[in-house]
Amino acid sequence: MEVFFFLIPLLWGIRIVSNILTYTQLWWVKEYRWDRMFIHLHTAQGKRLLWPERRRPRVLPKSALIVLFSLIFLGSILLANSWPILLRLFAMDLLSFPMTWIIVAIVNAPTNFYHKFVIAKAVSTLRHHKPMVVIGVTGSYGKTTTKEYLSTILSEKFQVLKTDASKNSPIGIAEVIVQKLKPEHEVFVVEMGAYKKGEIAEMVAMVQPQIGIITAINEQHQDLFGTIENTMHAKYELIEGLTGRNIAIMNGDDTRVSVMAQWARRDGREVWEYGSQKSKVSAEGGSASGRKSQKSNTASSIFIGTDIKASFNGIEFTCISGNTTVRVKAPVIGTHQVGNILCAIAGAGAAGMTLVEAAAAARTIQSNPKSLGTIPGINGSIYINDTFNNSPDSAIAALDVLAWGKRKKFLVFQPMIELGTYASERHASVGTYAARTCDEIMLTNDNFYEDFKKGVRTVSKTMNVSVLSPGKAASFLRSKLGKDDVVLFKGKEAEHVLRAL
Repeated sequence: MEVFFFLIPLLWGIRIVSNILTYTQLWWVKEYRWDRMFIHLHTAQGKRLLWPERRRPRVLPKSALIVLFSLIFLGSILLANSWPILLRLFAMDLLSFPMTWIIVAIVNAPTNFYHKFVIAKAVSTLRHHKPMVVIGVTGSYGKTTTKEYLSTILSEKFQVLKTDASKNSPIGIAEVIVQKLKPEHEVFVVEMGAYKKGEIAEMVAMVQPQIGIITAINEQHQDLFGTIENTMHAKYELIEGLTGRNIAIMNGDDTRVSVMAQWARRDGREVWEYGSQKSKVSAEGGSASGRKSQKSNTASSIFIGTDIKASFNGIEFTCISGNTTVRVKAPVIGTHQVGNILCAIAGAGAAGMTLVEAAAAARTIQSNPKSLGTIPGINGSIYINDTFNNSPDSAIAALDVLAWGKRKKFLVFQPMIELGTYASERHASVGTYAARTCDEIMLTNDNFYEDFKKGVRTVSKTMNVSVLSPGKAASFLRSKLGKDDVVLFKGKEAEHVLRAL
């Protein structure tokens, strides 16, 4: 009996510490933002707050402070009163998450002061740097890929600085400037992300771009933006703040971006468009070498991709701009990559490269290993690692690649976040699309499970759609995979399954 009364407090204490570690990592995933955390708490995962899926926090100073102070304050409950031990542990358990919230708020205050200091230093550094071309890149998706491709192409001719990974916040940009900007840099490629209006305007004021790129607009982060129109206006802040060359590079295949291109023309920006719709050449008659009046209703330069050939070995297509036609080859996967590469070529042209130079340099681009990268799997199977992020459009693009598989096709899918009122509809539509390709579907959590399954059932009444832990999903795949079978791992949580294999 004594052992029993010893084990209960011990195991409960371990649970409390484990929850603190999990909450700390969750705060990092949500970028220490209460608005994103609030949205998470309304999901199926978030509603199980007292029984969360275990997460191991990254070893970071901020994470260490949150864990340390949370344990100190909760420990005071254990030591500073004479309640029965189980009642004290119960109170500690209930207060674990609210305590991390309080600690995050406290830690954020000096963090924000540090951010302002670094941003001010970055602005001063930029203003004292020799004149260089600054290119801003934003959109609901495709930002990081476009930034990387553009930087690689430009590096064939210029000294290029780019923002790191997907660090697209004011402090992420500022730290790159302070730590990495050198006198020899001639071009700075800046990725800009946002969750609400005003955030991109802050970054634009910092770096003062002369060229702005809008990759695409979709339902991503609608829980934060509220409406698609708000998303469009938030992203358009990049174009509003352009200086110097005033070139807006817009995705002509995206209807919402096309509307924003009209705003740009109205505001006197020089609009360049790219897309895979060949009809745009004859319909709008753009030229890469001769710019039209900014008051024109057509694009000054148009970059068209056609005659596309794509496989697991890479992509090849013809790029047409004005009177110039070039063949482009790149070792990246997916037909949707045509748009990303066209955008990068257009950006390079706006910065001073010829179409021929940019197309040749495209051969050197590399995909992010977590963005449709292929890995040899067990038993001669193929893994597609697309765990960098997840959104409705990127999910469809990844499923198109999965469809290339010769035999059985498996999907490990993380339900999408922050889609607001579009969440049910978009999970159902992706479920429908997945059912047309896949033999087995595994979800990493049960958020929007019924919506996803509803979409699957429009195609198949019998297809298995399960929610499995990383370990169980890995065991299932080990028992099923054979030669030439393909598994698509989609979304950050799907990477846990990949690692378990």
